[in-house]
Parts: sequence; C-alpha cells; structure tokens
Amino acid sequence: MSVRRSIIVLALVTLALPIVVFALRANRSANVSPSQNLQRYTVARGDVELTVTALGTVQADQVTRLSFASGGRVVELPVAVGAAVQAGDLLARLDDTAQQISYEQAALGLELARLRKEQLLAGADEFQIRAAEASVESAQGAVNAILNAVSDEDLRAAELQYQQAQQALEDATQARATAAGGQSDATYALLDARVGQASFNAEIARLQLEQLRNGSAPDLNAAYARVTQAQRELERLLAGPAQADLDRADAQIAQAQLQVDDAQMGLDRLRLTAPFDGVVTGISAEIGSLAAPGLPVVEIADLQPLRLTVQVDEIDVRQIEAAMPARVQVDALPGVTLAATLERIALVASNDNGIVNYDVRVRLDEGDPRVRVGMTAEAAVVVQSRQDALVVPNQYIRLDRARNQAFVNRLNEDDTLREVEVTLGLQGEASSEVVGGLDEGDIIAINLAGDAIPGLGG
Repeated sequence: MSVRRSIIVLALVTLALPIVVFALRANRSANVSPSQNLQRYTVARGDVELTVTALGTVQADQVTRLSFASGGRVVELPVAVGAAVQAGDLLARLDDTAQQISYEQAALGLELARLRKEQLLAGADEFQIRAAEASVESAQGAVNAILNAVSDEDLRAAELQYQQAQQALEDATQARATAAGGQSDATYALLDARVGQASFNAEIARLQLEQLRNGSAPDLNAAYARVTQAQRELERLLAGPAQADLDRADAQIAQAQLQVDDAQMGLDRLRLTAPFDGVVTGISAEIGSLAAPGLPVVEIADLQPLRLTVQVDEIDVRQIEAAMPARVQVDALPGVTLAATLERIALVASNDNGIVNYDVRVRLDEGDPRVRVGMTAEAAVVVQSRQDALVVPNQYIRLDRARNQAFVNRLNEDDTLREVEVTLGLQGEASSEVVGGLDEGDIIAINLAGDAIPGLGG
C-alpha cells in the first residue's frame, strides 16, 4: 500500500472512531435534538473509482551524456541549457582545422575520379573522330603516293601540304600557349589534342614528301604500318571506352570514397551532435577550454513523453496490469491532473526493510510545460470504476470488519438518526458504491462534535 493510501486509511479510521464510540454509548430509544452538530449528505448518483496510488519522481524518457572521442580545444558551443534541439543538431565542436583541410582534399579527389569516369562514358567527341579519320586518309595517301609514280605536280602538292601542316602545327601550338587561364580541363585537353593532331599531320606530310623524293620499299612498309595504326585509333574512338578502363575508373572512385569516409570520421570525432530530439539539460565546457576524451560535455534529455517510476506494494500490484489508465498529480502543481498510462511492471521486487515493492513505470499521455524532471508526483492507477452509481462518501460509513458489515446513520423526517445496514459495491478511496440499504435522496449524517448522541433510533 502506498504512503498516501496509508495516510488516507488512517484518516478514515480516525474519523470513524467517534462514530463507533457514539454508536456503542447511544441509547437507541432516545431522539437527537435538531440542534445537534450534524454534517449531512444527500445520497445521489455519481462515479466511483478503485485506484492504486503510489509516489514517484518525474523522469525523462531518456538522458544521454555526450563526450568527445578525441581531446582538443572547444571552439563552438551553439546551444545553452534549456535549448530544444533536434536529432543531428550540432552541440559542440573542437578545433578541426587540419581535419577540415584533409576532408576537402579527399572530396576533391573523389570529384576528379568521378569526372574521369564521366569522360570515359561520354566517349570521343566529333573533333577527335574527324581527326582520326583524317589521319587514316593521310596515311593511306602516303601509301598511294609511294605506289604511284611521282610527278612534279605531286611533289609540289606534297611540299604545299607539308607547309600547310607545319603552319597548322604552329597555329595550334600558338593557340595552346596563349590560352587564357581559368578554363575547364576539357578545354585544355581539346587544345592539347589539336596540337598533337597537327604535329601528327605535319609529320605525315613530311614523310609523304620524303617518300615522294626518295621512294623505297622500307618507306612503303612504314607507310602501311601508319595506316594500320591510324585505323586502330579510329576504331578505338568509335567503339567507346573498354571495360578494363571502366573497371579501373570504378576502382579509383572507390578508393577516393574511402579517403572521404576516413576524413569524415576524423571530423566526427571532433563534433558532438544530438542523437535524438530533446532538451539540453547540462553543459560542462565553455569556448576556449580543453576537452578530454570520454568526459561528458553536454547532457541532453528526451522529454517527450515524461515518465514516472513508482513503487507499488506486493498486495496492490496484483490489482494492476500494463495499459491501465492512470492519473498523475504533481506536488508542485496543486489541482493539476495529467492523464497517463501504466506501461510496465517490474518482474523482480525490491525489499526495503521487509517491505516488498515493485517498480511500476507510468507514461504521461499529455505534456505540460510546467512539469519538470525531478518533480515529486503521485500516480493513481484506475483498477475499477462505476458510473452513475449510488454513491456515499467513506467518512459516513462505519465498517464492522469482524462481521463484514457496513452501517450509515440515516436522518429521519423528525431529525432523528437511525443506524441502517448498507450493502457496499465498489469501494473507492474517497467514496463507495451502495447497492442496498439506501435510496437516492436519502439523507445521512455524522456528528462533527464527536459527542455521544443520546437515543440513536433503532
């Protein structure tokens, strides 16, 4: 039985003693004077509840004390005690300049690896394909030049082609050398490709001119080899990236991602973030101070919902079970009653100086900003209830436990009292249900003065 329930029972016994003494000393044939100091009650219908009550302390749903995995100097504390935070919000940060640089470098490496793969997947552009086709034609032309008789007209044409190729090479080299800075990597790669192509064309033109001037079998073989090489290059560009190149690019991306993850872990070790939505309930550091690994820096509590852990004795615990409705009254908030639900009953009891109790956890179903963690409160678990029952306050009832009988003093029309036996139904802490012996509208009374009432009518 809870402390408060014991107090209530003691009070009921105290109130009942004068009535018992009064009944034993009364002369049942005498009448009570109308001036007698009586407290009257008109029997009416109402609600009766049988509850199990117990005291406890308001507790948060969960409380976590956060600490850094690494030591360092605190450079950021964006929260204060009492601040509401959401999961993932930054609570504190150590100096992470070096780790931030490492992370940015790793992130850049990952981006470059992804760009290289994108370029592979994009394949050759139109300019590269045309250049490769021109190389094939040029190499084939060199072969034809060797195979055919060389005329003065062919020689002059070869010389002109060589000059043009040289001029194209100079123009491409000049364009690459004078390219403005700050352009994309693709732009510089295109300029380099043009220089390479122009150089290749110039060399082909030179060789063609030399072959025309000094045609020979070795030159013809070399010309055929260049044709083969140019054709293979064209086929490679048209076929797109090889699977081996794609696999290599994927491996480079995976390696770069590992470096990013390692860098992020380095940053995370220097930051504290909220693991859940809650309220900051404690801070044990300040900006500029040194934080040691493992020592709590910020405490955060989840206040939704609040809970109450109470102790219920072994007799009352048999009457309750999980999911029963309850009411919670906080000592610091008189008159405020909060709806609650019984969540869990401990399987193992605690024994305190021979008193066996079970921990019972009660969840508050509704919040109140005035309720704070640590406040003392009483939980009343509703075991049974009756609605629209004939109700009598317990202070008007005299119990004869030896004979298992209950009595009340009914007021007659002539202001005399008559003790009548009643049958009780559900017995609550403040009032009880009467299922026999009284009717609605009957008036019952008790003597507030505590004096004997002569002649209590029978």
